[in-house]
Amino acid sequence: MRQNDENAVAKAAKVLSDPIRLKILMLLKEGRQQGYQAPVCSAFANAICPEDLKLRLGDISSSKLSYHLKELKDEGFIQECREGKRIYYLLKVDRFKVLIESLQGFY
Repeated sequence: MRQNDENAVAKAAKVLSDPIRLKILMLLKEGRQQGYQAPVCSAFANAICPEDLKLRLGDISSSKLSYHLKELKDEGFIQECREGKRIYYLLKVDRFKVLIESLQGFY
């Protein structure tokens, strides 16, 4: 495996090492649930608004949630969709496939 590949896997692992980020990913994997308060995203019906993520995560500040979403987005695990003033997030499944393929290169 090349040094760049090793660095990319290490960076992805670091982003995935936080329990809050893992919970966010699980919620995004589940998709939009009944009872969410934000309007449905017209482009991606399963996308979730940060306000709804915050409700599901419990005791988390908006700034802390924003930080974790930025980390996941910067590493390519989630994508955002903007509608007016609202931002929605959804999982990027292809990014996980790339990570798994990279990990398989170690074995």
